[in-house]
Amino acid sequence: MQVIRLACFLLLSITAVACNKDTTAPAHRKPVTELAKRITDSTSIMAEVFSDTSFTIAPGIEETDIHYLSQTGYTMRIFLLKVDMNKPDIRLQAGTPYGLTPWALQTVPDMAKYIDSAHNRVFAAVNADFFSTVGEPRGIMMKDGKIYKTTWANDRSATFIAVLKDGKPFFGTRADFPVMQPQIRDALGAGQLLVKDNVVQLQTDVTIEPRTAAGISPDNILYFAVVDGRNFYYSNGITITDLGILLKACGASTVVNLDGGGSSTFMIRHPLAPVWQVRNKPSDGNNRAVGNSWMIIRDIP
Repeated sequence: MQVIRLACFLLLSITAVACNKDTTAPAHRKPVTELAKRITDSTSIMAEVFSDTSFTIAPGIEETDIHYLSQTGYTMRIFLLKVDMNKPDIRLQAGTPYGLTPWALQTVPDMAKYIDSAHNRVFAAVNADFFSTVGEPRGIMMKDGKIYKTTWANDRSATFIAVLKDGKPFFGTRADFPVMQPQIRDALGAGQLLVKDNVVQLQTDVTIEPRTAAGISPDNILYFAVVDGRNFYYSNGITITDLGILLKACGASTVVNLDGGGSSTFMIRHPLAPVWQVRNKPSDGNNRAVGNSWMIIRDIP
């Protein structure tokens, strides 16, 4: 009888502790940054936001980092770059290995070294088009008005990003390229069209992978997103459809897919020190040498 009484006492004590823990559990954290709020308010992709931070890299260039739990129960980390292309001192520029070598491989930070100068500072960069083993892009390529490639490798190479001669970014499809070519200064191919005219385009590719994508808003705000993946305890990856939904929620009306997997790279010039920092964790475990990139340049008088 004494043993039974002791067992009952222990059971009641454990139950009381468990109930007390439940009643004092903290409420779900609400997002605090602008972009995290937009995403959670208008999509169902994020089940819970664990942390979200935002800071200014330079005037008109802002980074937002979000650690969240997906609706499918996976931990995720996304890095977002918001760039105000209306500012006259901010430019978008194609990055290529060793400055001008069209077919080669180099990491994004190393590409930046060939562009950066005292009056032409690289403040952020991401990887861009898919590429072959020798660095040849799958899509078209123009740089400084010079044409390097006008053909497309396959159906996935469906779009391109360009910088026009007036400095404005342009997102287009294959059909747009011949028409726009005389106005283009820089251009690199891109993958699937994820959002068109503010409408999400559903994709047949449902794999969950590290991803990079780019978007543009009607008021000329440029967005880049990198989602880490292939790491169960850190970040698992995302489908390209969901990545389009995320960037549409941020404000982009047109979104294109860029190269992902181990190529996904999100680099900034750190605002607290004059160094370039790769903010994400590439799935290879180090910075992959890629065929091309997009650089955010700020003109410094």
